[in-house]
Amino acid sequence: MPDGTSRALIPTATTLADYQKQRGFQAYQRASGQGAQGAASILEAVRQAKLRGRGGAGMPTATKWQVVRDAVATRGGPPYLVCNAYDADLKSLVAATLLANQPFLVLEGIMLAAQAIGAREAYLYMHSTNRTGYAAVTAALNEARNGRLLGDLTITVVGVDLGFMGGEETTMLEAIKGRRPMAQQRPPYPAQVGLGELPTAIANLETLVQVVNIVRDPAAFAKNGTPASPGTKYVSVYDVAGNGTLLEVPFGTTVAAILKNAGITVGTDTTRGVVVGGPEGGVLPLTQLTTAFDYEPLAQSGTIVGSGTIEVLGPQTCMVDWARERTKYLTEQSCGKCIPCRTGTKRIAGTLAGIMSDVGVSSDLDLLNEFADYVPDGSLCGFGWHATHPLRTALRYYPDDFKLHLQGKCPTGACVPVRSHRFVTKGVL
Repeated sequence: MPDGTSRALIPTATTLADYQKQRGFQAYQRASGQGAQGAASILEAVRQAKLRGRGGAGMPTATKWQVVRDAVATRGGPPYLVCNAYDADLKSLVAATLLANQPFLVLEGIMLAAQAIGAREAYLYMHSTNRTGYAAVTAALNEARNGRLLGDLTITVVGVDLGFMGGEETTMLEAIKGRRPMAQQRPPYPAQVGLGELPTAIANLETLVQVVNIVRDPAAFAKNGTPASPGTKYVSVYDVAGNGTLLEVPFGTTVAAILKNAGITVGTDTTRGVVVGGPEGGVLPLTQLTTAFDYEPLAQSGTIVGSGTIEVLGPQTCMVDWARERTKYLTEQSCGKCIPCRTGTKRIAGTLAGIMSDVGVSSDLDLLNEFADYVPDGSLCGFGWHATHPLRTALRYYPDDFKLHLQGKCPTGACVPVRSHRFVTKGVL
């Protein structure tokens, strides 16, 4: 399990000349110079590198791209490519930093991915509030076009502000199509039927940045990470005061080591827990900070890689109230299409509000556990699948917080009641 120190972020390059000094577009020019073999060489390099998607799900990138190529062969094309630079988690610093500081690196990743799947049209989908990143990437696009670097590839920048659900892949496609942005049934998957009813590859911008690194120097990429998850991951780390730091760490680095690399010291007198994975992530107690930052170990601990955001919670945090606030936020962000997600998260938040207001009853815990299973099982997309992680981990690691509140005591003395009575709606979710 590597606990290597974080790497310094790559130097800023917002002009073509600066980027070319950093070996910019060498990977793309080498691959494009190979003609038809270039696409196969990119795909094979990504496959050999075992690159997993950095958007949170961790799916093998080469496998997804192969599905697109196979769908084109059987159903026709051309395929589309969508680069997800949306950063649904507003605390994530990844997309904002990469777009603002390394827009040409993102573009080269898009170009390599487009060549690998045979796409002639790509979309860069981002948060419209990221004005600095938008200005940088549009300027870079204009410079790349003027330098005739894009060839026959058309790249369109799409800026939207759709809340947390805006980062979900099928919601994203609906937004690009100009339709109501809501999650869609799968199958068929976007890799088979996406934009224009044609095969569409969707990749997080960090994934595409890693593609550039792999094609440039596969050996250097393979030196970091774990056998299951080679390479590095950008993480946004926040201290108790809310100060954020962006780090690039090898997969397999422990959560404790990541905090240390960010200059954050944790202890029982300063820290109640550490949240891993963003708004839908879970909370870990100090005893679990030896957990490796990797997809499977985090899943076993009850958390997720998610947005790569890590937050330290202060010593006065009551986990009942923390889970209530997180779930309330997720309730507001749900697209509302799935009844279990739309109403289940609302019932969880309401039940937690009753417990933290000291009007809860012991049977509320059974209800919460029931909903912790019900919401993911009945949801169409990853939003609903992960929405109960805050609740699950709070119940798992901090059961005494719930027991004390049921006895009329807040474990930290910090809770202020938000409800003076219980309400029960029988037979209605």
